[in-house]
Parts: sequence; structure tokens; C-alpha cells
Amino acid sequence: MKFITLISIFLFVACAHKPEMKVNHQNIQPGTKVKAGGKELNLHQGKLKEGDDFVSIIKNTNDQEIEKKVSIISIVPSIDTPVCEEQTHILGESDIHPNIELITISRDLPMAQTRFAKLAKLENITYLSDYKDASFGKKTGLLIKENALLTRGVIVLDQNGKIHHMQFVDEITELPDMKKAISIANKLVK
Repeated sequence: MKFITLISIFLFVACAHKPEMKVNHQNIQPGTKVKAGGKELNLHQGKLKEGDDFVSIIKNTNDQEIEKKVSIISIVPSIDTPVCEEQTHILGESDIHPNIELITISRDLPMAQTRFAKLAKLENITYLSDYKDASFGKKTGLLIKENALLTRGVIVLDQNGKIHHMQFVDEITELPDMKKAISIANKLVK
């Protein structure tokens, strides 16, 4: 009986343990190349750099607007994949100053984003969709040509809506350094 109890406890702990996903500290430039499982993929031409007015970029490419305030913008290919889900959970569940706007951008349909937010209990995040014509991804150089998904990254905006920090990983199956982005954003809040 003790043996069965020990096996049951082991199986419960093994199944409940979620393996930690790899954090990638590399940073590629928009409009270049990324990898997915080692396979090289091309990004559309486009430019995005620190100091750019991100609020204006969103305004010109998306039906939704964001405010000029300190924000963390998580960019993911599709929220229904394990790495994207983990990145979104980190954004929504971390110790982040309450005055910081949390945003996730993907190519998922808005109804899929709404469903995900409810199921994941992450309704403290604003979800923006680039599904219509990928204008955000094309203009910024973050759209992958081969699969028409956005590449993976994180952006921190300052109180004026300008890019203060950005990281786009060279391997999209790995997480960006969300802790670093969160730390930078928390320091920007006055």
C-alpha cells in the first residue's frame, strides 16, 4: 500500500511540474531573420528602433489605440501555443507596477484572444490583433514571410509612448527576457 501511495505522489508531482522554458537573451533587428527550431525564416522589411514613437505606429496600423504611458508590449506569433501562452502568463502574473499598461499583440483573431484571456484568467492585459492585413508586422519588420505570423519579442514604452527597450529573440521557440523588460518598465514609472 505504501508503494502505491509513493508512486501516486511521484506521478502527481511529475505531472504537476511544468518544465521551465528557455529564456533567450539574444536580440535580432526587425526586418532581418529569425529561426524556428533552427530553421531560418525571413522577416518583412521594415524598421523599428529604440526611440520610435510606438503609439503613432499602432495608430497608423491598427484600429485600436494605446495611451502614451509606460507600457510593456509582448509580441507573440499565436497565443494558443505553449511558448506564447507562457510569455503571456509571465506578463499577466508578474509583479508589475499597477500604472503600467500590459499589451499583447498577435495575429490571432480578436475572438480567439478574448477566449484565451478568459480561459487563462489574464484579463488584465489589452490584446491587439494584427489579423486583418498584417500592417503592423509589415511596417515594423516583425512579420515572418514564410508563415505570416509575428516574430517573438517584448517592447517597453516610456511615459511618452516611445520605445525605451526592445528585444526580439533569434529563436522564436524561446522566450524573450521578460524579467528584464518588467524591471525596466517598473523603473520608468514615476
